[in-house]
Amino acid sequence: MAIPQSPDEHQPEEDTALLIAALNHAWAWYDAQMNRGLQVVNYFFIASAVLATAYVSAINGKHYAIATVLALAGIALTTMTAVIGLVEWQLAIPAVQALNELRSRVGRRLKIDYVPERRVPLGLRLAPFAWPTAVGLALLLNVAAQLYAVIH
Repeated sequence: MAIPQSPDEHQPEEDTALLIAALNHAWAWYDAQMNRGLQVVNYFFIASAVLATAYVSAINGKHYAIATVLALAGIALTTMTAVIGLVEWQLAIPAVQALNELRSRVGRRLKIDYVPERRVPLGLRLAPFAWPTAVGLALLLNVAAQLYAVIH
């Protein structure tokens, strides 16, 4: 076994441990971003349900000013959720790229035929199309609710 000449040179055992640590870190990074993104969506659904229930109650009670404010709150909630979701999506992409690179290195190190999927997972690939569509529909619904409350 060669004695390392510089601090940058690692022994094979240390290199494997470093690779494992990097792989665990990249996976934790990806997992955290995806969990946060899903939590944002879940909280959005809960908050939207509460706002929709309050809006319907306000309309049934003919409290149109309150219904207008609730519709504006829905627009604000949708906008905030869209921005937060977009940030979480952007932060997850580099984690996938790091995971693919590290998995490839592990495959080479173990001398196995491992070809990592170079693509981004389906959920992250659909996000640039599905997210704006969902946000647009939610905003359209909130604007329509606001217009209905204002007109009456």
